[in-house]
Amino acid sequence: MLLVERAILRTLRRPAAPLGGLGMSLFFLAVYSAGIGGVGFLPQFGDGGYLAFLFPMSLVSLAMGSAAGAGQSLYDDMVSGYFRRLYLSPLHRWTFVAAPIAADAVATGLGSLGILAAGLLFGVPVRFGAMSVLGLLLLSLLWGVTLSAFSAGVMIRTGRPEGARIVTSTVFPLVFLSTTFMPRELITAHWLRAVSWANPVTYLLEGMRYLLAGTAPAEYLLIGLAFSFASAGAALAYALTGTRRVLV
Repeated sequence: MLLVERAILRTLRRPAAPLGGLGMSLFFLAVYSAGIGGVGFLPQFGDGGYLAFLFPMSLVSLAMGSAAGAGQSLYDDMVSGYFRRLYLSPLHRWTFVAAPIAADAVATGLGSLGILAAGLLFGVPVRFGAMSVLGLLLLSLLWGVTLSAFSAGVMIRTGRPEGARIVTSTVFPLVFLSTTFMPRELITAHWLRAVSWANPVTYLLEGMRYLLAGTAPAEYLLIGLAFSFASAGAALAYALTGTRRVLV
């Protein structure tokens, strides 16, 4: 718990990254909604319009912006010799990695709350009230933990800060190969529609849309939850098992 507290305090002392991610997510939401929102009258967008359809993108992008935080914290501890000192303590090695991941989760949760507050202020619907808000926070948090843990796992295996950014660079194209900006029915490229079916980010986004305006089937929420829990579990296992070979 002391390591978790330390990691959270380090994040709070350097708020530029989480606040920057929050600002960019809101900026892209406003820009894309203004630029493409004219199609919001189409029936595929439901009563919530285009803003409600696009809103999950801001939650997904926020988590991606925070993903490298754990990796960078681990790198700082490696080069400063902090890990070497911790190795002399009775702590389990997995706690070295779990603490910055927990700090990333806190940052993602607070950022998601800020985005949800802004969305509610501008009239984004929540189909099931407080349950929708909790569901959106859960999906956002699991997605953030997935990216953060994979980032930390790569970092402790390579010992290089560039390794942590590989995760974001790899996942980033998946956002554009999904139904981020248009529902599948309005995507004209056959290859893109085919790719979106196999893209797990699609079901994460559609699950959130079910909770917002109900423009997606309920089974997409179940698939999105299953994917989120599975990916978060796999990422945590990847990160925590790598501590046996952590470079100090």
